[in-house]
Amino acid sequence: MTPDRRPRKRTRLDAAQRRKQILDEAMRLVGRRGYHGFSIQELAQRCKLTNAGLLYYFGSKERLLIELLEDRERRDTTAVTSATGLQRESVDRLSLEDVRQVFHEIIARNVSQPDIVRLFNVLASEALDPGHPAHDYFRKREARVLGSFASMLAPHVPEPELTARELLALIFGLESQWLRAGQGFDLLGAWDKAAAMVLPPAARARRSRTGLRR
Repeated sequence: MTPDRRPRKRTRLDAAQRRKQILDEAMRLVGRRGYHGFSIQELAQRCKLTNAGLLYYFGSKERLLIELLEDRERRDTTAVTSATGLQRESVDRLSLEDVRQVFHEIIARNVSQPDIVRLFNVLASEALDPGHPAHDYFRKREARVLGSFASMLAPHVPEPELTARELLALIFGLESQWLRAGQGFDLLGAWDKAAAMVLPPAARARRSRTGLRR
């Protein structure tokens, strides 16, 4: 039987599909090696593109990094608001139980995507260097996240800015330990127990809120 030697047609991806492919591959590479540890050439090879073909979509390695971070942040925000069903609520009007649920869903989302958690943890540490291309991104993101947390917490705790910092530090610390342990413990369970020690019980939250109004 004569083998079929006709050339196989390559599947051509449209621009949106190609960008998604590049971002997905970049996420895996950067999450393991950091920004300085991966090359455009290796990423292009994984995507079956030339260097110039890959950079056509993003312009530069630095721009690719920022778009990767922004893309993942958009996806996570959409997923969490959809899971909680609170997207129409103003963050400063959430009940304490709603606030707990938002944080729970954030961690549950992260448990389902360890590569993304690794990506953000690696880059956040690298970007402490003011010369890192993502330094401004993480500085602004942290301020934005702290502001959102503080707004949710303001009706329920006497020092919302401080509590917001404690919760953000708790998230980052537990996730770092979880990654280092090879995901060897129940991150979501550990979060729920630790957060219960930072967030007040509902009754105490009501008393604190009443005290603030006097």
